[in-house]
Amino acid sequence: MRPFLLLAVFLFSCLQACTDGQQKTLPEAISSPGDLVIIADKQVWKGEAGDAIRKTFASEQPGLPQSEPWFKLLHFEEGKFSSITRRYRSILLVTTLDNDSKTSRFIKDLLGEKQYSQALNDSNLLFIQSENRWANGQKVLYVIGQDEESLARAISLRSVSLRELLNRSELERMKSFIDHRPRNKKLEQQLLKTTGLGLKLPQSYSARVMRDSFVWISRELDDKTMNIFIGIRPYSSEKQFFADAVLAYKDSLTRHLIPGPSEGSWYTTEYMLPVDTQALVFNKQYALKMRGLWRVENDFMGGPFVNMTVYDAKQNRLIHLEGFVYYPKEKKRELLRELEAIIASLQL
Repeated sequence: MRPFLLLAVFLFSCLQACTDGQQKTLPEAISSPGDLVIIADKQVWKGEAGDAIRKTFASEQPGLPQSEPWFKLLHFEEGKFSSITRRYRSILLVTTLDNDSKTSRFIKDLLGEKQYSQALNDSNLLFIQSENRWANGQKVLYVIGQDEESLARAISLRSVSLRELLNRSELERMKSFIDHRPRNKKLEQQLLKTTGLGLKLPQSYSARVMRDSFVWISRELDDKTMNIFIGIRPYSSEKQFFADAVLAYKDSLTRHLIPGPSEGSWYTTEYMLPVDTQALVFNKQYALKMRGLWRVENDFMGGPFVNMTVYDAKQNRLIHLEGFVYYPKEKKRELLRELEAIIASLQL
């Protein structure tokens, strides 16, 4: 293992040991969903590294009809990093080895400069995670480079993995929120009995269609509707995992099983904008996640969707789960995250 990796493991262990003992007395993390606190001095924030951070975390999230960033960035220097700010759920501390500002010294002192300066001679980036540093349910990331140019380059190269790390943290927050809300146990048991699938469903969701190969669950409010449908089919070929094949299959289902509000209308994929596709491993099984827009054919409804297709090896079948939101003219990122968290609770 390279020196800087060994050091990262050592520092993380030290930080974790310190925080684990304090966890019971720490306050709970605060902040609005999607908030990300950035601790960096003006030189870093206004320079190349700051640009790389904004492109990584504040870029537009794909698959949403209105422009919404992945995260809302809140920048502070050391003097403004108060007892309240330290309780935020997600915190990113950024500096460089050649920076001697007050904020930079503060970040280095948190880790101990002498312990990592030698390791940075062997790498362009030192990246360390810490859980529950100042509050319970908190994730703190330290990102330190040799100089601003190499730091910016390293952040850009790792932008997807850094963003996904915090996205997973936000998803876990939402899953925990659902766990502690009243759940529709009767519907969960009905789903398990009918399909052999387990989902954690909030009390406000109800079944619209329940079959062994197709399920449609929804939450209806005055101004918005949140939906999840599940399609189940036998697995026969890896070609079924191609993005075009997944889209064609789900569109063939929804044309007949999810009607629109007017006669001759139905739910389908919006192909005017690209669908974002990501391969991943879910519960040790191969999976494909897609984000995009939906519309109602022969009507004027639409919104965002998130779809996950999972291979169930034990029963040699594919499970297609899709969450979609209808909430005209309003922000939908966190509503879609709730549906994604429900989908992520899947137990085969």
